[in-house]
Amino acid sequence: MGAKVWLCLVILRFMVCFYPGQMKGYIHPDQFFQTVEPLAGDIFGFDHLRTWDWNATSPGPIRNILFPYASVGASFFALKQLSTSGYIDISGYTLQAFPRLAMTAASLIADIAVYKTAKSLDLNPWNCLTILASSYATLAFHTRTFTNVFECALFALVLMLVVMSHKDDLLQNKRHLEGNTSNTKSDNNRHVGKKRKTKPKSSIEKQAVPHAATSSSPNEALVGFCLGFIVILGSFCRPTFPAFFIIPISFWITGSVTSGDIKAVWEIFKRVAYIVPGAFMTFVVCVAMDSIYYGTLDAAILNNPTLLVQNLNLDLLHNITITPLNFIKYNIQNSNLSPHGIHPRITHFLVNVPMLFLPLFVCFLKDAVSFYKTWHDRSLANEISLITSHKLFVLMFLTPIMLLSLIPHQEPRYILPVIVPLVLLYSDSLMKPLSSIPKMYWILFNLIGCIIFGHFHQGGLVPCMEYLHKVATRPIDNNPTSFHFVFFHTYMPPQHLLHLQDQILPPFANLSMEKYQHILPKQENVVTIHDLMGSDQLTMFDRVDKILSDTKTVTPKPYQKEIYVISPASLDTIFCRLNVKYNFKLINQFTHHLSMEDPPEWFPSYECVAQPDRSYSRMNFGDTFQTMLSLFVYKVEPVTYLDNVAKS
Repeated sequence: MGAKVWLCLVILRFMVCFYPGQMKGYIHPDQFFQTVEPLAGDIFGFDHLRTWDWNATSPGPIRNILFPYASVGASFFALKQLSTSGYIDISGYTLQAFPRLAMTAASLIADIAVYKTAKSLDLNPWNCLTILASSYATLAFHTRTFTNVFECALFALVLMLVVMSHKDDLLQNKRHLEGNTSNTKSDNNRHVGKKRKTKPKSSIEKQAVPHAATSSSPNEALVGFCLGFIVILGSFCRPTFPAFFIIPISFWITGSVTSGDIKAVWEIFKRVAYIVPGAFMTFVVCVAMDSIYYGTLDAAILNNPTLLVQNLNLDLLHNITITPLNFIKYNIQNSNLSPHGIHPRITHFLVNVPMLFLPLFVCFLKDAVSFYKTWHDRSLANEISLITSHKLFVLMFLTPIMLLSLIPHQEPRYILPVIVPLVLLYSDSLMKPLSSIPKMYWILFNLIGCIIFGHFHQGGLVPCMEYLHKVATRPIDNNPTSFHFVFFHTYMPPQHLLHLQDQILPPFANLSMEKYQHILPKQENVVTIHDLMGSDQLTMFDRVDKILSDTKTVTPKPYQKEIYVISPASLDTIFCRLNVKYNFKLINQFTHHLSMEDPPEWFPSYECVAQPDRSYSRMNFGDTFQTMLSLFVYKVEPVTYLDNVAKS
């Protein structure tokens, strides 16, 4: 039954990708701009925005290209081939669905690793998989194009390899500790002279009784090679990956060492040596790929061994691109992090962990309290000297969070991988007794998370981009149009979803400039995107004034201007006023849009002077609720009555 529940949840995970309109939430700009946006430009030639982390400015690009191309890139190449063959059209839907399918497939690596880890430790694997697959962290985050999906999958693989190679030691230590605990309690009961009711063990201490025999560990040299490959691969994908693998790798290197003699030192040295070949090979491949992609290394050198040997000098080392090193250089300076947001150091513990894993975190807190109350009843020597699976998993949960808390910029998705040790620790606690169904509070918590982050959070922006594509590509009747799309208090608009080629211009570009001369003979519509982010309303009005001004935004004949402003409904009062120069006419809205930065005003009562018919006072409750949670598209209409007065 447990396998069937997990399979249903996996099907649901893929359905989320096939029906992105039902899970259209825009969680964070990085879900587009760290992977999809630049690759859409590389593969399809679409106009796109290449953010600072992909540019060769100081300290250099920080994004490795291997994972984006292996996942999003592969899906885009497949889409391009299907489109060329006439089987499918490239649209906003397919540009979303294909990359998300690839990432969802990659997320199954974590499921497989968790299953094998649980089986190795005689845990219930289907309970672990059910909790993992039903978490909104999986359903909402792992079905989007975040590099954190790979980080989680690779962390699960490291944990699986370490546990499988040290399975015998972990199970033996557990049996020994349980035996000592049982003997201690029996001696205490005889000393008291009567049967004493013992305190219940915490779920950290509880483990299923292991089988009498265990299978042999995998080849140590092969495991070391794989671990070296994974840790370097993960570090290039997410330079924060060392915070996650430091505990399992340290345990794999030193786990069975019980003394400090020469033999123990040799064992540690030997395991480190096993890691080096895989790590070195992966490092060289990643550096070569990044250096070629970013133009700091000529591919011809790698194809010619003689030329490569001749260029092995300090100049070559200075020219190569090491993206994790650039990442570290950038993030060690707080001044660089300020534009992204500076958070208190306890944000991960107090906000992000409860936000993502509240029921699991409550289990951990209850366990910690229970452990603290009962620790004095044990033999501390045995407790400290023996490494068991539950101690290992607790360290794998706490250590990454503590290390990542040293970085002042803290986002929930940074700690997504810690769900792996949490489900291995507490999945049984969240399942109904003698059932394959999670407890109701777990279901409700994750249902709310899916609704908020998976559907409502900035949920109108992506559908709006498809609508703007239709606006920008409408048939030209007389003269082509220069469209200006002003985004106000929204996340960064993914430009590739407009799927335009050589039609998007930078703000205030002069169409008569030599750079854009190729557009004029085509007589095509052109688009300029103005991303005002969280600017105040005066900045927005000033931008519209500049766009309307023929001196500040020159548009040569035969082009005409059209201006659209995209803003959350919670700011509608700004656009309901009658202005002297221009008014804002609401022409479309996209429901189920929630802006956390600009939450809706519940039951507003203001009158819309510009368009009285859309005043909230004239709507019923259902229409009011739906309108409040919407993204509005306004068209700027210049006021013409002043011209009429002047003529009269």
